[in-house]
Amino acid sequence: MKSGFVPVVGRPNVGKSTLVNALVGTKVAITSSRPQTTRTNIRGVFNGEGLQVVFVDTPGVHRPRTALGERLNSVVTASLADADAVVFVVDATGKIGPGDRLVADRLARSAASVVCVVNKTDLASS
Repeated sequence: MKSGFVPVVGRPNVGKSTLVNALVGTKVAITSSRPQTTRTNIRGVFNGEGLQVVFVDTPGVHRPRTALGERLNSVVTASLADADAVVFVVDATGKIGPGDRLVADRLARSAASVVCVVNKTDLASS
């Protein structure tokens, strides 16, 4: 059986928790419109034929202004150290901005393969 750890990362409120819940088929992570709801890594397991993926819901990456913000970012950094692959989530309802670039810069230093997922396409204007 193949298995791996896959952190789901992105800036705050891009839908990481909702995506993890959908990928594992059950509600393992709290979802909220309030930023920084996720403060620790939340693991959800997907089992397929000969495959097990541990998706790791992470706090939103941001430029920290407080000690809490620094700690939340360090939680994400720690999850990347153990990653076999990474899902980078961006929000389709807005433009790629400095927050997304901050995440992309971090991921460029990661040894893991990165898959970019564009989320909230149902809410984006055409």
